[in-house]
Amino acid sequence: MGNSYDTGGRREKVDLEGKTPHELLLKLGGALAMLLSSVITAIRWSQGPITGSELTKAMTFLVLNIVLGGSLWIASVVMRRNVMNGAIVAAVVSVILIWFGGDPGLIGGIVGILGAIVGAASPYLPWSRNK
Repeated sequence: MGNSYDTGGRREKVDLEGKTPHELLLKLGGALAMLLSSVITAIRWSQGPITGSELTKAMTFLVLNIVLGGSLWIASVVMRRNVMNGAIVAAVVSVILIWFGGDPGLIGGIVGILGAIVGAASPYLPWSRNK
């Protein structure tokens, strides 16, 4: 299931088969938080100008979800080196995302928590016994 794409003259390969389930869950949670908050902010903005305190709330919402969603993405990279450290970072970021992120944060945070749980349990799961 490796797809390739062209990046400025180089061929890059996306290796989904080589990624672990917890890494994919964390990337999915981060992407959901970032994309959903961007879409919700764009919809709010399209309904008319946002001014005053509503602008502050909308931008805080957007920046918080993008930063924490990106942190989930980075936690998946940390999990490649040390699974338990990545699981701890992902769990903390996911809880903060659930608490402060609104609906997109809730969705991305729950997926991130699932990824952290699967990552912490990965030494006991069947796919890691072959290594």
